[in-house]
Amino acid sequence: MRHKNQQRQFPLRPFLVGLILLLLALIAWELVQRRLYPERYRDWSRVIAYVPLDDRIDNLEDVVYLAEASGWEIVMPPRDWFRTALDGQPPNENGTPYGNREALFLWVRDMGRAGCHTFILSLDQLFSGGLAHSRSVRETWPLSFSGRSAMGEIAAFRKYVLPLAKKPQNRLYLFDSLARLSPTVAYRGIGESEYYALREYGMVPRPILSDRELSLQRVFSLYPYAEDGRTPAENALENTRFRDFLTPDLLETYLGVRRRKLTLTDEVLSEIDGLSNVQLFIGVDDSSNRDNIQYNELRYLRSRIGDDVSSGVAVMAGLDSLARMFVGRAAQETYGYRVRASVRYIGGTQDKHSSEFDLYTLEEVVKRHLDFFRAEQVPERDAELQFLVMTAPENPEQAAEYVEELVSTLERNLALHIPTVLNEASNDAYGDTLEQALLQRAPFAGLVAYAGKYDQANVTGAAFAMGFSRYLYLRCDGTGGTPVDLAQLRQMANSMALTEYILHTRAPLNAYLKSLHVDTGNIPYNTPHRERIEQKLTELFAPECQKVRDNLQDTALLCALMPWSTKKVRTVSFHDYRLPWNRTFELSFTIDVSVDEP
Repeated sequence: MRHKNQQRQFPLRPFLVGLILLLLALIAWELVQRRLYPERYRDWSRVIAYVPLDDRIDNLEDVVYLAEASGWEIVMPPRDWFRTALDGQPPNENGTPYGNREALFLWVRDMGRAGCHTFILSLDQLFSGGLAHSRSVRETWPLSFSGRSAMGEIAAFRKYVLPLAKKPQNRLYLFDSLARLSPTVAYRGIGESEYYALREYGMVPRPILSDRELSLQRVFSLYPYAEDGRTPAENALENTRFRDFLTPDLLETYLGVRRRKLTLTDEVLSEIDGLSNVQLFIGVDDSSNRDNIQYNELRYLRSRIGDDVSSGVAVMAGLDSLARMFVGRAAQETYGYRVRASVRYIGGTQDKHSSEFDLYTLEEVVKRHLDFFRAEQVPERDAELQFLVMTAPENPEQAAEYVEELVSTLERNLALHIPTVLNEASNDAYGDTLEQALLQRAPFAGLVAYAGKYDQANVTGAAFAMGFSRYLYLRCDGTGGTPVDLAQLRQMANSMALTEYILHTRAPLNAYLKSLHVDTGNIPYNTPHRERIEQKLTELFAPECQKVRDNLQDTALLCALMPWSTKKVRTVSFHDYRLPWNRTFELSFTIDVSVDEP
């Protein structure tokens, strides 16, 4: 019999067994939750939720490569939600040729709920379904969410995007476009004749408003008129043959698009006023250096936001590089480090417009980009990062001397371990001479960044975004190791190969398509020549890729600054060449790379 003062012994073994089973169940539940809802458990500190302008390589692969080479991870919605389809191409899953605005707004909201803190968002995509479609919508276009009544674009912005700004740790980088001078060819029935007719119409000078007169309604009221304020702008065209294409409906759509876009931008500016963690940059897409229909629009915007690109709201030259520039801006604000940079121009024409499409001179474009990244411009002897900017030759007879100056400077910088960015903004003014000298004597893997394609505004944006993003990572972090270094090698190979495509592949490919009587700006999806076109693309482009491989393989990839450290490039290969928009203007491909560990 148990003594009355003897306590009952606690059953320890069953308790421990039960505790272990409970712990195992909790671990299993945690693993299931992580598999079902991975976004709840990821480290969001270096993740960017990104809604692209569209699915061209400038806004897709180029942004991903740059982010990964700088230690960031890009997350995006399904491509079908932001894809653009030209006339006659297969539509998206929702049956349209433009992006799914409702799905994108909800995706942005859900990324915020999941824990993402950094957002780069295209307003052209959210409001209009992409850049091309933003050039064709002339009236307010309500969005329809399931279970809710339709709401306007700004109402959707207010409901699904602005709440993210309530969390002080969040950063929202928004980018928009000033309506360009002409819409997209092969989209919504616009052909080359309509494109050039509307471009000439847009370039007709309008009456210039005084500062006191600037208002949206006054800007809109002067759209239809030439410089005297009375003559219809179409009657002032220098090339009268374009007048036949300027039908009343086409002109009303054109002017309606401009009214809608500028109104939306103006309303967004009001919505974000006073929000320190929201930034908005407006890209000037396809402009000219003459007074035109954009002139009063630009002056109105600057009357509202000023012209300080180091602030959170401003107008920028170029559009297709803005997403990449925001990656660099995010890096600068994350590290809080101000880079001491120098700029050397070679060629002598930095104070000139390189073409009629440029709003600013190259020197002005570079200055704006330095300010955007809040860099301190210093003499070369004091710089930690040097930008070499190649311009068109001021004296064509001295072209060879300019080429030698650039290449010898690159050789010297690489030998002395000077971090260098090459911005080749000459617009192919040197022909094959510059390209051959660079490929033969300058190992690109040792550069911090390189860009050399398209117009000077976008090429400068690409070079400076790559340069600052990668340099800030190497200078302030550098913990990503081989995966980040491989991304940098892939980014460099991508930029080099695209330049080779523009220089040597696109023209003969266009000639081949024309021989088949195929439209180079919109290749029919069901063309019987597709296999032959793909074979010709490979035949023409593969040798250009070999040039890139020859330059990169067995050279030293810059991987660290302090101390200076490199990794030997083992392999670079290209495959799966494709024309993502079924036109020859842009090219996509897959890049495989590897390096040897030091």
